[in-house]
Amino acid sequence: MITLIFESEQLAQSVALGPASFFRITGNFITEGFDGKAAARFSNHFWEMHGQKYFTQYACHDRTVIHFEDALENASEIFGPFDKITVADGIVYANGRLFARFTEETQLWHCFDTDTYWLSMVIASPPAQ
Repeated sequence: MITLIFESEQLAQSVALGPASFFRITGNFITEGFDGKAAARFSNHFWEMHGQKYFTQYACHDRTVIHFEDALENASEIFGPFDKITVADGIVYANGRLFARFTEETQLWHCFDTDTYWLSMVIASPPAQ
């Protein structure tokens, strides 16, 4: 299980989302686990969740893997595991390394490792070994 920590420098606070087995980030929404319901929404440069706004970034400090999906849920290869993921302004850093970017004009994720574009990014717990 993993948890996303939403942070607000403006309010000097953080709020946790999860734990869940995975989070799917598509466009301006984050869904939690298998239910597919929007758990967080991005609007006017801020994330909103649990009725609270003004979160500018989120991070995961749990061990995770990332993969990408297209509109038919075909998946990319699995990347990671990573010990820390941070996302701010649509830019993803995995273990401190630039990993992916959300392009607002196309509403697609650009994976720098493979130079490919995807509809969704999925942050998940690593598979059990």
